[in-house]
Amino acid sequence: MICTTINRGGIVVSTLYCTDRESLQDALTRLQPGDCIQIPGFAEAASDLRELLSAVHHISACGADFVSQKEGVDTRLAQGADFFAVCRALGELDRHAKDPTARSARYKGRVPIHVDDTLFESVVTLWKSGQITARQAMAKLNLKPNTFYRRIKERELRSIPDSQELRSEIREATRHARQSLDEIRQRVRTDAGAVKKAAGDTRQMLDAEAERHVERIRAEAEHHEALRQMKKDVENETKELKKLIAEQPSD
Repeated sequence: MICTTINRGGIVVSTLYCTDRESLQDALTRLQPGDCIQIPGFAEAASDLRELLSAVHHISACGADFVSQKEGVDTRLAQGADFFAVCRALGELDRHAKDPTARSARYKGRVPIHVDDTLFESVVTLWKSGQITARQAMAKLNLKPNTFYRRIKERELRSIPDSQELRSEIREATRHARQSLDEIRQRVRTDAGAVKKAAGDTRQMLDAEAERHVERIRAEAEHHEALRQMKKDVENETKELKKLIAEQPSD
C-alpha cells in the first residue's frame, strides 16, 4: 500500500493506493474523513461482491472517497456521487435474499462469534465519535477486521426500512449510476479520439521537420563539396601557371 498526504486548509487528508485485498483491509483500519482509497479494480480488492460491498460501505461511513481505475468509479466526481447509494441498495438486496432459517439449518462451518449487543453498540459509538480507533474497537470486541466491518454493515442495514419507497430509491439510484457510466464511457471515447488525432498531427509535423533538416544538411554537404572542388581546381591551375612561368626563357 502506498500513502500520500496533502494539507487542505489545515486538514491533512491521505490517498491510500491499495493493490490487493490485504492492503485494502489495512487501509480500512487507517481511514479518516476526507481520505481517498484507490484500487486498480474490483477483482483485485475483493474476493466476492459481499466483501467489496462491505469495504465500500465502511469507506462511505467514514466520510471518505473511493476510486476504482478499471471500472471508472470516482466518488469525488459528480458522476460517481450515486455509487455509494447503489452499493447500499445492493447490500440490502443481498441481505433480503438470504433466508436466515434455511442458512442456519445448512450451516456446518465455524460457529459465529457471539458479541454482546450492548457492548457492541457502546464500542461502535465510541469509534464513530472518534474517541477510539478502529483497531482499539476490534480489540475491545475481540473481532477481526472482516468480522468487525461486517457487523457494522449488518447493524446499519437493519436500520433501513424494507418498503416500496426503498425499492424505488434503488431503481432510481441504479438508473443514475448507469447514466453516469454511459457518460464516462462517451467522454473516454471522445478524449481517446482527440488524443489519437493530436498524436497523428504531431507525428506528421515531426516527420516534416526531420525531412527539412535532412534536406538542409544535404544542401550544406553539396555546397562544401563544391567549395572543395573549386579549391582543388584553383590549386591545380596555380601549379600549371607556375610551371609555365618557370619554363619561359629568361632575357
